[in-house]
Amino acid sequence: MEFPKFSMDEMEIKKSDRWLRGVTMDFFNSPITSKENMLRLYQGKTPLWIPSPGEWNTFKVECDPENIARSPKGGKDGYGVEWEWVEIVGGATVRPGKPLCPDINEWEKYVTIPDPDKWDWKGCVDAVKEKFDPERMTQVAFGSCLFERLIAILDCSEALIALVDEDQQEGVHRFFRAVTEYRKRYYELSKKWYDADILNFNDDWGTQRSPFFSYDTAEEMLVPYVKESVAKAHELGCYVDLHCCGKVEPLVPHFIEEGIDSWGGQPINDKPMLKRKYGDKIALTHEVAVSPDASDDDIKAAVQQFMDEFGYDNRCLNWGRDRRFDRELYIASRKNFDRMVEEGTAIL
Repeated sequence: MEFPKFSMDEMEIKKSDRWLRGVTMDFFNSPITSKENMLRLYQGKTPLWIPSPGEWNTFKVECDPENIARSPKGGKDGYGVEWEWVEIVGGATVRPGKPLCPDINEWEKYVTIPDPDKWDWKGCVDAVKEKFDPERMTQVAFGSCLFERLIAILDCSEALIALVDEDQQEGVHRFFRAVTEYRKRYYELSKKWYDADILNFNDDWGTQRSPFFSYDTAEEMLVPYVKESVAKAHELGCYVDLHCCGKVEPLVPHFIEEGIDSWGGQPINDKPMLKRKYGDKIALTHEVAVSPDASDDDIKAAVQQFMDEFGYDNRCLNWGRDRRFDRELYIASRKNFDRMVEEGTAIL
């Protein structure tokens, strides 16, 4: 397949759009759409440019009781857990010290499993239908899964103990089995109603220093369920993006084993090292921080740093939030694509 070489004529802005956290994304006069370009990344090919935030549309299923409960409205989610909005952090939490479930071995007495077939999916989609864009991939983002869900019903310390306590592990497995079956049905309905291209799996497995649990504990207690849900997503024709915060570098091999297609880890992880080690197996995000008052030279230097340590094969995602940086990264990565084509290293 042949593509035209980069020309500055591409830098004409076709449209601009608001994305998460007030970020404005510019769409250029590119040879292919953002969706076609991102599909190249997920299909194992070389993207013509490195995608930046906003080049994919992200939706939450607003009729999911969890999304309502974890909004400023607060209230109970589909599991029966009550959430409270914390203004200072801009998010919701479960009040500690009042766990819904006092004993994971008897969780069925205290916890309900949501039934997504009862939700108003049509109403959810109708409310956001004007935001669907055929030129962008559609991502549906989900709330807490597995470990975060265990924390929500037990509290954090009790959840960590339950993962390794032989007397509680069977109860944890039963709970994770129920959550996984629910999640698989959630995926089916998301594909049906949103025609999702990407399913975002949200489960934080680390602190700012290290994972919450060992590699072996993750392998025994969590990986089989994630692997199963990812297989369901792939069966539906979707890709899976993992949201997993914390310094979880040691667990990246698990992400690959599970079949995760992309991971948006935090900068506290050594992303350049992970890119060199695993970049051919999973798409990683990266960002180089730039000041709002950075000069044009500062922006170009930051882009060069990004390309040198992370973007050298265009097979990654930019997670920065600066329009000037995004523009310069587009130019640099388009030229990089041309270089790889000439050298015969581009995957076409």
